[in-house]
Amino acid sequence: MLTDKVAIITGAGHPMGIGRAIAARLAGEGALVVLTDIEAARDGLLEGCQTLQADGVRARHFVMDVTVPDQVSSVLKSVAKQLGRIDILVNNAGIGGGSSQLLEIQREDFQRTLDVNLMGTFNCCQTVIPYLLSNPADNNQRGSVVNIASLCGLGAIADIPIAYTASKFAVVGLTKAMALEYADKGIRFNAVCPGAVNTSMREQLFTRIAEEQGISPQQAQALEDETIALGRGAEPAEIAASVAYLAGPSASYVTGLAMPVAGGMAAGL
Repeated sequence: MLTDKVAIITGAGHPMGIGRAIAARLAGEGALVVLTDIEAARDGLLEGCQTLQADGVRARHFVMDVTVPDQVSSVLKSVAKQLGRIDILVNNAGIGGGSSQLLEIQREDFQRTLDVNLMGTFNCCQTVIPYLLSNPADNNQRGSVVNIASLCGLGAIADIPIAYTASKFAVVGLTKAMALEYADKGIRFNAVCPGAVNTSMREQLFTRIAEEQGISPQQAQALEDETIALGRGAEPAEIAASVAYLAGPSASYVTGLAMPVAGGMAAGL
């Protein structure tokens, strides 16, 4: 259980996204959850926070762009001041735009993907460390960081945007490096590597593949589902369950893990 732990979840503004599901799951484990997302998702953040509160959940929300270090610093400072501590950080904010073809991707798309997926994760991790270190040790546990990487961070998969793959490999490497550095200080770092998840990002992928291959989005989904041993994409709540495990006391001896949550979908090349 995560009773009275303060958990920050980035990228939690979309009602059907992984971030919102993570917030709901951690709240169900007893955590006080803090939802964050960019300005464009302000309405979704407010709606999500109010929905959770209506269910009796202790929830707050802040607008925060993970690519802007000053915003990250300001929000985390406010969270610590208002709630007294920070125990868990889930770096879920991410984008997946651009081409899957090296010679076709625009440099701007590549850079933007790295800025959000990699540098956003770095900014939040670097900022949260002092807060986690200030927590009293509980069986040598001071805090937990869970980064949402991807199955594409374990192996390249056809038709996935090339910048997304590169960024998620980097997130896995960053996670392992931080896990090694802070293991003896009571802070655990792990990554969840989802495969296909039924979110708007997956729908956008099928739309692009359909246009490129001259098929329907439904046919594109069927082709991907055939590569998954369980025969379907995950629901966001299924990813959230793995995050809750890694964030909580049951995973007290787990750090530096990049855990596939992919229904038996094999990592790529």
